[in-house]
Amino acid sequence: MDAKKIKDTRRRLSSEYENLIKSINRSRLAAEEIKLENTEDEGDLAAISHERELLYNLHESDFARLRFIQEAMKAMDRGQYGECVRCGEDINEKRLDAVPWATMCIRCQGETEAEHASSRMMLAGQEAEETDL
Repeated sequence: MDAKKIKDTRRRLSSEYENLIKSINRSRLAAEEIKLENTEDEGDLAAISHERELLYNLHESDFARLRFIQEAMKAMDRGQYGECVRCGEDINEKRLDAVPWATMCIRCQGETEAEHASSRMMLAGQEAEETDL
C-alpha cells in the first residue's frame, strides 16, 4: 500500500475513532438518564431493562471497534498495516477499503468466526445437558 493510501486510511481511522468516542459518551449519558423508576408496572420495567441492554450492547460493540482501530493504527506505525495477524499474508485492499480496521484476511476471519460459532454451540449443548440432569 502506498504512502498516500496509508495517510488517507489513517485519517479515516482517526475520524472513525473520534466518532466512536462521541457515540460512547452519548451512550453513557443516555444510560444515566435511564433510571429505575418507582414503578411496579411490568411493562415499564421490561422497557427500561430492554433499553439498558441495547445501550450496553452498543457500548460493547463501540469499544471492540475502538480496539480494532487502535490495533490498525499501531500496525501502521510498525509498517505492518494490511498484514493478516493470523497467517501473515496481505489483506485484500478492497477489504481494507471496506473495513480499514480489519486485522485478518477474509479466509482467516471466516475460520476464526467458524471456530467461535462451534465453541458457542458446544457450550450451549453442555448447558442443555446440565439442565436435563
